[in-house]
Amino acid sequence: MTSDCASAGVAFHHAGLDPNDRIAIETGFLKGDINVICCTSTLAVGINLPCHFVIIKNTVFYAGNCLKEYADLEVIQMLGRAGRPQFDDSAVAAIMTRQQKVQGYQKMVSGQQLLESW
Repeated sequence: MTSDCASAGVAFHHAGLDPNDRIAIETGFLKGDINVICCTSTLAVGINLPCHFVIIKNTVFYAGNCLKEYADLEVIQMLGRAGRPQFDDSAVAAIMTRQQKVQGYQKMVSGQQLLESW
């Protein structure tokens, strides 16, 4: 774990982390020692860390040598980190995406678009 960032309450989380660093970051966040985690989608999808504010900085990821859009259910899962009822009574989520995708994400988060699981 980068100690300069962690001492400021900020950490980075990704699949390539050393297991000890991963545990330290997750534990630090749950205890309140870390307030901000910058992460790949692995943290948002794979681990149950509740938070108040989620920012999805981009809705695409690299797969091989090309960009692919996250599946709608993956985006919903990432947004679902914000505002867990047992931890928080409100939450904020923001999606930063390309202009041509904004309307689709607005429909998705407002419930106007049917989501299906395969």
